[in-house]
Amino acid sequence: MIVYTGTNIDIPVVHKKDPIGMSGAIVKKMMADYLGRGHILYTDNWYTSPALCQFLHDNKTGSCGTVRANRKFMPKFNGNKTRVENPSSSDTPDSEEEARPHHERSRKRRKTELFIQNITMLNAYNLWLVKKNIDPSKKPKLREFVCNVAYQLLEDFGEPTTNIKGRRPNPMPDRIIDAYSRHYPVHTEMANGKKKPRDCYVCKHTTRRQKKRTRVVIICNECNIGLCIVGCFRDYHTLKNF
Repeated sequence: MIVYTGTNIDIPVVHKKDPIGMSGAIVKKMMADYLGRGHILYTDNWYTSPALCQFLHDNKTGSCGTVRANRKFMPKFNGNKTRVENPSSSDTPDSEEEARPHHERSRKRRKTELFIQNITMLNAYNLWLVKKNIDPSKKPKLREFVCNVAYQLLEDFGEPTTNIKGRRPNPMPDRIIDAYSRHYPVHTEMANGKKKPRDCYVCKHTTRRQKKRTRVVIICNECNIGLCIVGCFRDYHTLKNF
């Protein structure tokens, strides 16, 4: 598999006069390890050409696929043949689509969405392996990569929900589950007429950035810990790992 990354993709440069063309160069690149083994390659009309078929034949590889009548070097067939168009008074595909039940159309669209999502995730997985230069023998499985992506998305954008009777208890801590109902910022207690500062718990114990000591005069009324009002208060009550 070759992930398309622009014009600098690893495909040999084709000379303008080379009859095999860019589409044939792609086939030659993808089939490099399979030539000479008696395989049969099936292609659509964008790839199929006399030059490509000759190349595959010379390398003991069969070819089969649809063709374009106006393809360069395509042999001319004898006989007078006329292309006949059969216009219709109605758009049959659209009519069939309208006649289908709504749930069938929704299921078809959902299937297409899942297919696109799977292809996107596979491309992201391959690009991640290339960027990290991971040893092929030690690379994680695609399923593990997808799960890690899902966990990170939930941590960054997911909204906590309260427990519902009859379901399994939520493994998230109380500081996240009840963040919108009982947790809100208040000032620290007064000492000699001044607010008593505390260390920000998130800045001191964070695992997502460099730790530091930050003195604040804002605490969570329920958790009774110091938190920066901007950023840290939200992260502590919405992220499991802040």
